Amino acid sequence: MKINKTLTALFTVFLISAAFFLNSCKDENNVEPPPIINQNPNTPQLIEPANNGIINSFGPLLKWQPFENASGYLVQMSLDANFLSHLYLDTVVTNTELSSSNLLPGTNIYYYWRVMANLQAGGSTGWSAIWRFQVILTPPPAPLLLLPPNNAIDQSYLPLFDWSDASTAQYYRLQVSEIPGFSSILLDIPQIINSQIQCPPFFLSTNTLYYWRVNASNSNGLSVGDWSQVFSFRTIDGITPYSISGTIRFADTNFVQPPARYIIGAFPFSVWPPSGQIPNSVDTLDIKWENNEYVAHYRIRNLSDDIYCIGVYSQFIFKGIYGCDTNRSIFSTCPLVSPGTVNISGGIGVENINFLSWADSSKNIF
Repeated sequence: MKINKTLTALFTVFLISAAFFLNSCKDENNVEPPPIINQNPNTPQLIEPANNGIINSFGPLLKWQPFENASGYLVQMSLDANFLSHLYLDTVVTNTELSSSNLLPGTNIYYYWRVMANLQAGGSTGWSAIWRFQVILTPPPAPLLLLPPNNAIDQSYLPLFDWSDASTAQYYRLQVSEIPGFSSILLDIPQIINSQIQCPPFFLSTNTLYYWRVNASNSNGLSVGDWSQVFSFRTIDGITPYSISGTIRFADTNFVQPPARYIIGAFPFSVWPPSGQIPNSVDTLDIKWENNEYVAHYRIRNLSDDIYCIGVYSQFIFKGIYGCDTNRSIFSTCPLVSPGTVNISGGIGVENINFLSWADSSKNIF
């Protein structure tokens, strides 16, 4: 059964934030823990976790040997080797072991601990030796992929990727490729906290076969599990999403010469007419002779949902405007006031946005 992903994400974010805060604030003048043979016999003798050991648990058990005539023990554990701040534990117990919990894993995080015995006759011993350990968890198991199902067809180009929760996972990593062996990666998203994510726009297209996989990690990314099984899915057929496409026909043949070139751009209607604004996206026109005229087929990609005006220009001198064609502003208000518009909504692409353009550099629209 899947656990509540929202609660899991919030708890994980809390732990990660705490780790960065504590690690950035702790005293860097660390005490180098002495080896076991240097433990003072007049203080409690630490047993485990072993000095400089690595623990595969969020809550290791601290143990030490009984001290003669002890009435109890004061136990401290801290990220600070001098125990001046950031105490995880600062408590008195009567037995010779103490459970910890919710420790933060990571290669740059050390936990320092020590024990003092309170004596039955009054007073106490000095502090024991200071030992330290790290929490490095075993890599999580490979997640089980859920959505999109394996070999699914007619899937959205903005699919929800969903997989099973992997025990002890702190982060997940999603990869999407058009190649089964993932020799080329189209989408690579690391440090995903939840076990699902909505595909971001502009990565997937229509009528395309994709492969995807997920792995899990913990210990702040140090312990990485195996990749999941690879699933495939094919997106629904249709127009390239987030795109506007069509054909430009040229009214004359007096073309500009290289290095000048013709560009077609999509400008938000809210900033029209353009006055130095860079278009949201462009395509370079490849002009060809077809059916006894010069034409260029274009596709402007990666457009967010908005209302756009489409214009052809060379060196930002406009030659054609969708809805106004080659109308010049000295003769018509159309290019400035009421050009045609194209609406991208829900990422659905629009095609057949065709219009006429000047080639002659002297025929400026405005």
